[in-house]
Amino acid sequence: MSQAQSQAEHAFDQVVDWLEHFESLDAPRQAGKVWYPLDEMLLLCLLAVLAGAESWVEIAEFGKAKLDFLRRYRPFENGTASHDQLGDLFAALDAEAFQHCFIAWVASLTKLGPDIVAIDGKTLRRSYQEGGAKAPIHMISASWRSPCCAWTSARQRLVLGQAKVAEKSNEIIAIPDLLDLLTLKGATVTIDAMGCQKEIAKKIKDKAADYVLALKGNQGTLQQDVELFFTEQKTRRFADTAISRHRTLEKSHGRIETRTYTAIGDIAWLQERHDWTGLKSIVSTGAPDKREGRPSDRPRAAAPAT
Repeated sequence: MSQAQSQAEHAFDQVVDWLEHFESLDAPRQAGKVWYPLDEMLLLCLLAVLAGAESWVEIAEFGKAKLDFLRRYRPFENGTASHDQLGDLFAALDAEAFQHCFIAWVASLTKLGPDIVAIDGKTLRRSYQEGGAKAPIHMISASWRSPCCAWTSARQRLVLGQAKVAEKSNEIIAIPDLLDLLTLKGATVTIDAMGCQKEIAKKIKDKAADYVLALKGNQGTLQQDVELFFTEQKTRRFADTAISRHRTLEKSHGRIETRTYTAIGDIAWLQERHDWTGLKSIVSTGAPDKREGRPSDRPRAAAPAT
């Protein structure tokens, strides 16, 4: 078998595998009036987007230009859909069901589980109008970082899911829903201070994952206890507790920064006082203060694998 033939068969198998993950997705159309099968529409969109298409018009143009290529994988007896037909179909699909199918496909790309799943909230730039005519759009996303993916040995970062929230404060409500969509077993979930909530920590542990949560003022007494404990132990050079340390050297904003991470696992007293599901250690991130050039400590709550 020639190399070209082997590559073609491998590509065909990948297409079949991808489409199988979307077999459970229903298209709200009358069976007798289906001109373009859903699997063909999905394949067209996937390949067009991979080729750089960024709109329904560009996807439709790709379909016309690459029809012979598309027919290597599916019949496309009626050609490809127009941009209006593509937009109408995808607008009618169940977005949550589509996301479940997509996540299942991504999970199949690697035999290893996710290494880190980062939950992050951002306000989209230029998504608002001055004077309050249009409020800014806040998005939360889950990015999967895995050490090995099917198409390359390099570390990849994939956005698994996103949710739009009315206000940044609503991230607390949206994060659990986003977590429900993900397969997290064996992963470490990282979230900024907005997601440092007992209910979110419990949900992560219930899904057989670990967490690293930024700790700030929204957990007042917990933050105060952690900061006081680190301050006291630093003064005593950590003579009363075992620690684990890691240092990194980073170039940032035109200068070299040394960051020191200090982890303490002897926190039974803290767990008894605050009762967080799965809390196993606390971590202080020491970094130069951008304004005064002095070290600052940033606490994190962590539930590492045992």
